[in-house]
Amino acid sequence: MGFRLSSVMLLIVMFPIILALERGELLDMSYEFGDTTPSWPGQELFQLTIGYRGPAEKYPWYEGNSYSSAEHAGTHIDAPAHFSEGKLRVSDIPISRFIGPGVRVDISEKSAMNPDYQMTVKDLQDWEEINGKIPDDSLLFVYTGWGAFHLDRLAYFGSARNDTFEDDQGNSILHFPGVAPETAIWLVSNRNISGIGIDTPSIDYGQSTDFRAHQNLYQANIYGMENVANLDKLPTTGARVHALPMKIKDGSGAPVRIVAMLDEDSTSGTATMLYSALVLIVAVCCAMML
Repeated sequence: MGFRLSSVMLLIVMFPIILALERGELLDMSYEFGDTTPSWPGQELFQLTIGYRGPAEKYPWYEGNSYSSAEHAGTHIDAPAHFSEGKLRVSDIPISRFIGPGVRVDISEKSAMNPDYQMTVKDLQDWEEINGKIPDDSLLFVYTGWGAFHLDRLAYFGSARNDTFEDDQGNSILHFPGVAPETAIWLVSNRNISGIGIDTPSIDYGQSTDFRAHQNLYQANIYGMENVANLDKLPTTGARVHALPMKIKDGSGAPVRIVAMLDEDSTSGTATMLYSALVLIVAVCCAMML
């Protein structure tokens, strides 16, 4: 019995070490820019123009291209000035605010039931009941599950049109989840985050026409990140995120490359759940041995 118990205890010790191989892995949270890049209805689509690609007179090979795009296309950052006069533009945001603890709030189940769902204050309070207070200077990401649809404009935006987001009466024709305006106010008043990201086309939900969540956040110089990729793979806590935008002088937005990596003293959410399950199994086994 002592041998069996020792073997079981060895599994407990070794299990997190095995899963610790996940440390140091980089998570790419940006989509590539190309023909499928989503752009807000009515704004310019991303276009790459090939200037030259092939053998050159003085070189075995040469490539050089040009591109054009709206600022707010693909995975991008919204500078606070996007919806708030006199606030920070892209080139004004201190670089230190682009790096910080990453936290993920999962509202995917509620969003699956209601494509017009808006993250509530209670969602954040429930998250904090389990995970603790949202850290200062963090980058908060809202996981809706909408990233699964990003290649399908109709499913992703709730409309296949790319020329407008409103009908003739001024009502939005879009449907996707977002952040409720009152939730944005709560974050500004009660927490100290640097930025907020989401895996949909907008921080506000699709039915919004006044973009109050944008306004409430950006007035406090909190920037936004939209069309964020791979939020299903970001752990709830324990990651450090780097979100580095193109430094466009006086820009209201810019493409952003977002990368996450687990902190040295953290394991992934999957690792934590599996480890907890293993501890429970071991406890049961130990009880049966006694």
